Amino acid sequence: MSVIRLLLPAQGFAEISLNPKELENQGIAVITIEPNTTEPMNLLALDVVLIDGDSALPDNLDLINQIKGIAPCCKFIVLLSHSSAHALTYMQVGVTGLLRWFPDAAKLAEIIRAIVQGEYYLDQAIAQLLAMRQIKKQLEPFVSLSSREFDVFCLLAEGCSLQTIATQLGISSKTVSNCQTQIKLKLAIDNRDTLTEFANSHGLIMHKGV
Repeated sequence: MSVIRLLLPAQGFAEISLNPKELENQGIAVITIEPNTTEPMNLLALDVVLIDGDSALPDNLDLINQIKGIAPCCKFIVLLSHSSAHALTYMQVGVTGLLRWFPDAAKLAEIIRAIVQGEYYLDQAIAQLLAMRQIKKQLEPFVSLSSREFDVFCLLAEGCSLQTIATQLGISSKTVSNCQTQIKLKLAIDNRDTLTEFANSHGLIMHKGV
């Protein structure tokens, strides 16, 4: 079995208990990049990159696009431990693995091998949440919302700022603000806390720290 080369950016994973030695025992060679390093990296030698999805989204998207431009066959796995808000955004730019937390080394190595072979892996909680949103948007009371309003609703419920939502959806902050107004009117919601509680009651947000 050939060795798989995994890039693990050190920044963002400092507090995560992932032991590279355990992965190496499973045939996964772990390569780390220290913050602010000037050491050149041979991106063509990479098979898969593991990214902390709770870090700044624009920085992560830039990193993904940079690596894809040099090594188009490289695969990407994103860890979304606190929020699923950017799950679809990551998948739209070519990420094929979404984790909620790190499993043990053997299971993680199994996931990595499957992704390198061209398969998708979505943590069950994330996959269920994305499926639930597709179903719920077509049912009462959300059928009254436009598709864009529903997307804004879910991102608001996840705690995203208006500017973050605008950037993610490719629309203006003013449009997001208008959507927020319509959402509150249509669903009879008067503030963000109530909106979050409403979304949670319908199973539309991921519980943090679970």
